Formats: sequence, structure tokens, C-alpha cells
Amino acid sequence: MSSHVPLPKERHSKSKLFVTLSSLSSKKKEHLKCIKTHAFNYRCTIIAPESADIGQLVKAHANCYYRITLKLSDLIDPAFIAEFVKKNTLIALSLGRRIDTDDVFAIDGHGTLILSVCKDTYESLGIVGTQAEVPLERGSRFVIKIDLRAACMVPEKKYYQRIKAGFDTVLNEGIEFLVGYYDAETGGSLNFDVPGAAQYTPVVEEHTVADALVPQLSELLAAKGKAAEDWIERAQDVFEWVGLATLGSSQVTSPVTDSEVCEYAVSEPYTKANLRVVSISGMLSPMAISAMAHSLATQASTQGAACGTFLCVWGHEDAPVSWALSEHSYLTSGEHMYVQAYMPQNDRCAIFQACGPWDSHS
Repeated sequence: MSSHVPLPKERHSKSKLFVTLSSLSSKKKEHLKCIKTHAFNYRCTIIAPESADIGQLVKAHANCYYRITLKLSDLIDPAFIAEFVKKNTLIALSLGRRIDTDDVFAIDGHGTLILSVCKDTYESLGIVGTQAEVPLERGSRFVIKIDLRAACMVPEKKYYQRIKAGFDTVLNEGIEFLVGYYDAETGGSLNFDVPGAAQYTPVVEEHTVADALVPQLSELLAAKGKAAEDWIERAQDVFEWVGLATLGSSQVTSPVTDSEVCEYAVSEPYTKANLRVVSISGMLSPMAISAMAHSLATQASTQGAACGTFLCVWGHEDAPVSWALSEHSYLTSGEHMYVQAYMPQNDRCAIFQACGPWDSHS
């Protein structure tokens, strides 16, 4: 069972926050779908009871990634496609390019090359795309999606030749990319054996929070009355609490606050607990995050934790897409992130998906 609830627009200043309530044992696996369809992730934070060994769990899934300068023509080279795109999972995102002002390029992990380009670039390329859904000015930006695994992506086909000509004459400069290369079955890191590729290891940070006030999830995860005003308030409170906890804010340890300094206070009912907070930063594979989520839910179920376990993931703000190729832009906020709150004892999970106003995800 699951339900997809958009919180009222007037409550969040045009940004969007969606809440999905899901059963962990459901065949639909809504919580894993949210993870697997969100390709471009730069930071993941886990909040769990102090007794949970989440530090080792995170380190076990700390897949390496690469930085490399490539031309777009390199990405459509038949040998490159055969070796890195068709055999396993390749995720790539251009660096130093703003999604609202520059030409941005990415490969989504499923063989799709995405070009989000300005009008001048689009008209010069000669490759058919679609008008962007979220430009500041209509017709000022375009999106081109190329299936690198398609049968027509071979030098003998006219479609390939048209793309190659555009890349050789218009977009022919070197572009710095972040690249993740993973085993298609296990999600483990593979060696990206391309000249000039520099390997990096994700940064892991860990700290504890003593006597934290953790919102109880039982009322939120109950399906009854989910559209009621108090349910909406509870959902927003939990989402805000997770954000403060990831930042190490003292607001999550005190039941009383100074309203002149901060209006936030942990809402009742809550549980007092010692927490462990572990964060990992870099180019993070959806498959690695999915494996961590599965381990978290299993661990929480086995240990019978009295408070919830939380997973929080931030997307790269200048990625051209957010969830499942939904078009993403920046404007005032490049936010696209999600939080998952697990209560395995109740076989329930609350999924929060947040994105800025210029994102077609719905």
C-alpha cells in the first residue's frame, strides 16, 4: 500500500514536497524506486540509534568515482559505448556548468546521454530535441536525450552521423566530468580505465548526538487521516527535524527554544535517544544507496529500535534531471533531495521528495 501526497503549495513557497507512505514488504518497493530513479547524488546522511553500526555499513558501500576531461564525441565512440555503457552502469555529470545558464551534459546510468543546452547551441547542433519545460523565457532552452544503447547509434547510421557532426563542429571542447562506473548486477565500483581519469574516494564523516529528541513516527506512518491538517503538520515537522539533525543543530536536543532566536521546537510526542549520524559525500551510486537502505531497514528490524531510522540524500544542484528523467533547473534553488524514515516494526516507510519550483517531477 502506498499514497502520494503533495503538500499544499501555499505552505512551502512554490517549492514542492511530496510524501509517499509505503509498505516495506510491498512488491512495488516505492522506497527503492525513489532511490533507483535518482541518478545524481552527492551526499547521503544516515541517522540511527547509537547502537547501530552504520559507520561500517556506509564504508562498505563507499564506491570510488572519477574526474576526467572528455569530449562529447568520446562518449559516443562505439568502443566507449560497448565497453562502459552497454556492459555495466555508467553515470556521468559535467562539472562547473550551471543548469540555468550553461550547456550541461550527463549520462543517467541507463544509457541515456542528456544535453540541456541554450537556444544558440541547440540551433547550431542540428540534433532534434524538445523545448525545456522550465526555462525563464519560453524557447530559451532545449533538452536532447540520446539513447546510447539504441541500434541506430553506430557509425553507419545517419542519426549517429548527425550527432557526431554536431559534436565535432559545435560542442567540440573538452568537458570535465564526474564519473561513476559500477557493476550492473552488484552495484560495486569498477575500474574506469580511461586515460586521464583521476580516482577519488567518498569522504565519510561520523558523529553522535546525545539525548536527542526524536519525533515518533507511528502517527505519521498510519494511513488514516493523512490529508488532515494535523497530519500535514506532523509530516513537515519530521522533515524539518531530519534537516536539523543532519546539520548537527542543538534544536534537536532541547524541548524548549528561544522564540526570538528560533521558532522551531521538536513536536510531541518524541522519544529521547542517543543517535549516530554518518554522512558520505562524493559521486554516490543509486545502487549503493539502495543497498544501504535495505541494510538499514533489516538492521532496524533485527534490533527492534525504539526510534526511527532515517536516510537523507541530496542531489547535485546542476544535474539536468532529478527523478526518472524529470527535467530539473535551478533559478532560486537547485534543490532535489529525499528523506526516508523507516519503522520496520510496523512494516512502514515514509518517503519525502523535495525539489525547487523549477523541476518537472510530480
